[in-house]
Amino acid sequence: MVFYSDDEILTGLREKDPDCIRFLYKEFLPVAKSIVERNSGNHEDTEDVFQDGIIVLYQKVRGSKILLNCSLKTYFYSICSKIWMQRLDRKWRIQYSDRFVHEPVEEYQSNENDPDEAKLERTRIYQIHFLTLPEDCQKVLKLFLCKTTLKDIAIIMGFRDESYAKTRKYLCKNMLRKRILKDPRCKFL
Repeated sequence: MVFYSDDEILTGLREKDPDCIRFLYKEFLPVAKSIVERNSGNHEDTEDVFQDGIIVLYQKVRGSKILLNCSLKTYFYSICSKIWMQRLDRKWRIQYSDRFVHEPVEEYQSNENDPDEAKLERTRIYQIHFLTLPEDCQKVLKLFLCKTTLKDIAIIMGFRDESYAKTRKYLCKNMLRKRILKDPRCKFL
């Protein structure tokens, strides 16, 4: 197996290199596992936290150049730790709301750099359902999200005119919305 340095991993993640991403999974999954299982989590929680950690890392890599003052594994550990602590905090607040406990609740202190747990969950649900759409719907929505004009979408997709491209975008978007709303995990978002 090939070993990747921190810079190579960041570059591979930015460029969506499959070999580098596989390496990342193999080497960094134990990081998430140690955090979650040490703090009353299970295997499914580990996978969720790991996936969310990868999403946060990818967003940070795409957004700007990361200047690490520690190893990438340590940086990833802090991301996963914050995600898991937010999840535990949310779970605790749901189970022990103020009407049951008459003590002041001290919230987990977070800052603007912390990943937003609810946003990560919405992103994961969106991605899951987006991938279940027909390929042409995925392509139309991707083009639309890339700010491609309806006229250009019609040309790329081979539609008769931009009016039909607008209709297809609406239908695909509506199909995705319905799938997401049927998902039982959406009730908690």
